[in-house]
Amino acid sequence: MRVKSMWYQACHATLFLFSVFILSGTSRAQDSLPVSLSLAGFHGDDLSMTSCCASDPCDGMSCDAMACDGMSCCASDPCDGMSCDAMACDGMSCSDASHQCFGGKSCGSRFKLTEFNIYPTFSYLDDKAASYNEFEFASITDLGWLEMENRTVMNVTDLPSTIKLGPTNFADGGTTANVRSSGFGDVLSGFFFSPRGSHEKNTHLGLGTVITFPTASDDLLGSNQYTAGPGAHFSTEKGRLTAGFFLWQSWGFGGDSSAKRVNQLFGKPFILYELNKKWDAVFIPLGMSHSWDAKKGDDWTVPLGGGLRREFDCGNRKLALTTQMFDYVSRKSKDPEYELRFTIEYLLD
Repeated sequence: MRVKSMWYQACHATLFLFSVFILSGTSRAQDSLPVSLSLAGFHGDDLSMTSCCASDPCDGMSCDAMACDGMSCCASDPCDGMSCDAMACDGMSCSDASHQCFGGKSCGSRFKLTEFNIYPTFSYLDDKAASYNEFEFASITDLGWLEMENRTVMNVTDLPSTIKLGPTNFADGGTTANVRSSGFGDVLSGFFFSPRGSHEKNTHLGLGTVITFPTASDDLLGSNQYTAGPGAHFSTEKGRLTAGFFLWQSWGFGGDSSAKRVNQLFGKPFILYELNKKWDAVFIPLGMSHSWDAKKGDDWTVPLGGGLRREFDCGNRKLALTTQMFDYVSRKSKDPEYELRFTIEYLLD
């Protein structure tokens, strides 16, 4: 059952190189993705491109001669309110409401990456330790009068048989004492829909579905089945406080027919309180869950704790680091007792 250490190291190296590629890439102005990273949701500024004007000379430059490929012919000047009815932005009229993406301020891409986070998590049970390295990607896609938020989570783990972690692991399944396994876990992807522009508001609610895929490289690292069910993402900002949650119900199907089916309610709450411009007090656990089919006393997972978050300047970008400690006050038989959780946020905006 144990995966060779060479494979485990290759997994880490692949994910690290992919992360570097994401963070170091450059693109043309029309292809660049405005990104803001916030654990509570999407609070970034809209695309900064301004509209082209069809007839105004724009400080000596004729808009007719511009390709309108993401660059404003008037630089930062919005052309004194002139419309760009006659101009084509990537083949689409800037003034056509159906082509005004993300608040109607530009004719840019209908898709934008909004977050890239890494969550190194270390869990402890008696004298056993486990690592759960989570990689989270988030994006918004403009669907006309709707926005679709997608959050996809991949993980590389190293677990003893006595501990199970992650939103697809419901602390069930046979294991052998003193066995460890390392490799990829299941992939989780959530799709949440809300009215266009709602992510820019202080209070936001998205409804949709969450799906997991049995991609685990070892039986110990996943549920051996697909899961799907309804989900929700809620966030709100009140002064210095940002809070919210992700919540979904998962039912198992397909995959290994001998595996016990998942029937679990899973939640990921988050609370951030701004202490000053650099420091935040935070509560962002790996997650809380309730397994409906488990016996009483082995059905709830509830970690309590928290920590601090700090932002740093990193060249022309920002980096945020978070450290937290949790005690599992209610736990399933294969939940850890304690957990040390880190977060690395790349603030690309």
